[in-house]
Amino acid sequence: MTTMPVTNSSYTSRAPSFWRLSPATCWTLLFLAALAFLLPGIVGHGPWKQDETYSFGIIHTMIETGNYLVPTNAGQPFMEKPPLYYWTATFFAKLLSPFLPYHDGARVASLFYMVVSLVFITKITRVIWREKTVFNVRTLATLALFVSTIGMVRHAHDMFTDVALVCCSIIAFYGLLNIVINERDTTQTPQAAIWFGVGVGAALLAKGLLLPIVYTGVAILAPMLLKECRSRSYAKMVAIAVLVSLPFFIIWPTLLVQHSIPLFMKWFWDNNVGRFLGFSVNELGAQNTKWLIISAPFEILLPTTPLVIYAFFTKAGRHFSEPHIALALLFSAISMILLGIAASGRHLYYLPLSFPFALLAINAIEHLPSKISAIWDWFSRIVFGGLTLFIWAAYIISMMPAEQHHWLTPLGKWLPLSFVTPFTVLPFTFAVALTLAWLYVLTRLKQLGQWRGAFSWFANITFMWGVTYTVLLPWIDYAKSYEYTYKTLEDKIALLWNKQSCMASVRLGESEAPMLSYYVGIVHTPIYTASAARCNWLIVQDDLPMSNKRMQGYTSDHIATDTTATEAAYWTITNEGQGESQAPWALFWSGARDGDDSQLLRVFRRVTPIIP
Repeated sequence: MTTMPVTNSSYTSRAPSFWRLSPATCWTLLFLAALAFLLPGIVGHGPWKQDETYSFGIIHTMIETGNYLVPTNAGQPFMEKPPLYYWTATFFAKLLSPFLPYHDGARVASLFYMVVSLVFITKITRVIWREKTVFNVRTLATLALFVSTIGMVRHAHDMFTDVALVCCSIIAFYGLLNIVINERDTTQTPQAAIWFGVGVGAALLAKGLLLPIVYTGVAILAPMLLKECRSRSYAKMVAIAVLVSLPFFIIWPTLLVQHSIPLFMKWFWDNNVGRFLGFSVNELGAQNTKWLIISAPFEILLPTTPLVIYAFFTKAGRHFSEPHIALALLFSAISMILLGIAASGRHLYYLPLSFPFALLAINAIEHLPSKISAIWDWFSRIVFGGLTLFIWAAYIISMMPAEQHHWLTPLGKWLPLSFVTPFTVLPFTFAVALTLAWLYVLTRLKQLGQWRGAFSWFANITFMWGVTYTVLLPWIDYAKSYEYTYKTLEDKIALLWNKQSCMASVRLGESEAPMLSYYVGIVHTPIYTASAARCNWLIVQDDLPMSNKRMQGYTSDHIATDTTATEAAYWTITNEGQGESQAPWALFWSGARDGDDSQLLRVFRRVTPIIP
């Protein structure tokens, strides 16, 4: 069964009346909708733990040193991921440095990759349904489903490599889909193969081998479902794509080998092969669980997962001979199998499935009973709309004196109730405008028929995200950023620190170390290195599980002055230190993020300094 072309006239005849607008008006509305989703959360806050902090540590090192070959985090090689995203973020950080802090400028790289993703999704849907314009319901619904999956809402604004990986995957899908469709239409051109090769090759430089392996499997297995792929011409196009991708697979790895074989092996063997087979998981973390493959699609890929299941078990999904359905199914199946058997796993590893799931969900929505669409619509209004009204109320209360914040106790698990949110005109105006737009959209959703559920989900979750990450952003940043913690250390140590000083570290994490470098200007020296023995300063990170009975009822201030805790740090220093590190230490500073009673940072100073 081949894809039936959908002409503009056939669509317009059944389009809602308020969509029959001038092209300029349509583009303006689309642009405003994109801004409403993309902008909140991109600027206005520091790097947040877990992934943003180490990512920016690498970016900051590239900015400061000009070393673009080896990803380096706070002075230590960090070979977990290749450097494509870090290169892009460094470029934007430098470009925008006259206007934005480095960390905000670097995060614009995620905005760039999201815009490219949306452009290629538009190109894909227009190829599938033979549309001449973006403004058709299936293209807009695909875009809405993709960006409004829980995972994309949460992570599309983050400063980390997975945003680039999703983009590269979509580019590769566009290229492979065009190879298949051109084969069907006997109009094969190398352009499709070039895009396929660029997407797969860039995916390697974005995060490693997994996605190239997935697309290798898709290209090999495609002839099983698509007769168009059973030809020499198809094989020739795939071969061209392989040649196009070779520079991505050769240049950076070869340069890395020439620089340091151990670092290459750390990236290739430990972080790619080892994470999959399991022999490096104990060291690197992110242990997979048997339930993750079940829970992740229902958490990070909502709302598309139920729709994909519905399509698969009804006639809505029985179109395996259509190129976009077959390729999306193959990509999803191979990805799920590999992610399920891999020894390492996290929810965000499933992000590249957001687009193929959205594509598969479109077929389900076209066959969805109108009652289900209405229920979906009202569910979105009640859940996300209700949460956002609560956020507005929380914002108003949070601007009151801290004594009134007992009304916000449910938020105290994540946000410090002592913080008083400042009033700023621009975020408040943006949030009010977004609220008014949301109220208007709610009155029009019924005109969308069976598509109302999808667009309602997008409108309501975008509204919730936009309001939260404008009016409450200072409060969230105060809780999640290390800026305010390290600022107190910077103020205290500034007059005592000089160019000859060094600070040894014990258990300082991959997130905390780069923030020490960025906010205080101190690059730590791990305690296991020989040079640490000559340092007169030492920073110790203690992770204090809430289940630790000795710490029950303690606050960060209690722990900072606890003699037992200080003695434990001294014991760690004398047992893990090198050479002459037996001298006693005095507690100089201690701090933690406000409300974070699970972690404590302490800085010690030698009682008798070693003279350099």
